[in-house]
Amino acid sequence: MVEHDRTVRIGVGLSPDLIRLDRHHVRSLVERINDSAIDHVVATDHVAFRGGRGQDGLTALHYLAGLGVERELHTGVLILPLRHPTLVARQLLDLAEIHPWGVVAGVGVGGDDPDEYSMVGMATVNRGRRMAEAVELLVRLLDEQRPITNDGRYPTHGPGLRRSTGTSVSVLVGGRVGAAHERAAAADGWLATFCSPSRFRAGADRVRSLDPAATLGYQAWIGVGDDGRARADAQLERFYGLDPAPFERYVPAGDPAALVDHLRPYVDAGATVINLFPAGEPELGVDTVAAVAAAFHG
Repeated sequence: MVEHDRTVRIGVGLSPDLIRLDRHHVRSLVERINDSAIDHVVATDHVAFRGGRGQDGLTALHYLAGLGVERELHTGVLILPLRHPTLVARQLLDLAEIHPWGVVAGVGVGGDDPDEYSMVGMATVNRGRRMAEAVELLVRLLDEQRPITNDGRYPTHGPGLRRSTGTSVSVLVGGRVGAAHERAAAADGWLATFCSPSRFRAGADRVRSLDPAATLGYQAWIGVGDDGRARADAQLERFYGLDPAPFERYVPAGDPAALVDHLRPYVDAGATVINLFPAGEPELGVDTVAAVAAAFHG
């Protein structure tokens, strides 16, 4: 394993396209990650997105753990309101027990596609209130080993969740609006995406005003290789159904030096967790993120 400064932790995101490669191919990517300066591995999460596509983020992390990832495992982000927080907490604690390198739950409200909510019998109109309650309950379930009661949208009555001594899971809350900042302060920190450095700094200042110890993170798609911009644009169109033009300023493309230059203002504004999802050839994507990590680690 590579030992290095973890002041800024750089993670590589494995999208559904990569995790669903041949098992031997994914294992080779895992070995490449284990031999690099990369700090953590991130999996996406969607239940029924843009016509029913998806990947359960927690299932993906368990799969990666089984393939031998020797890095922290993150979700980026798990759509928390779609699930009962007790079941999510149990899965996270189980993963943390079998994966000693650590687990971080990035959680978000989703809502980009209303079908994800209607598929589980929920309405998007209530997703903010559901999220606030779900985050609070998840944090309690992960932090406490005693009886717990909750009478809200996620009824919970019982003995709490037992785990091995020392097992812990951090929770970062995704989102760009003010409500997300308040939820982040109630958890372990904030995970931003698709925002400018100035907007990130404003959000970071708000979160830190509520919780000076909060972790600050930023997540981005990146284009790698000579055709990195085209690949990143295609990923935005296919994965999110978005016109890439308005988002290109948030989706950098280029060599590691260019990517470091793009990310530096977020780090200067306080980001200590950076999740990068490369759009491009898988091995080049891992190597590019590894080079970015090595640059930040000095």
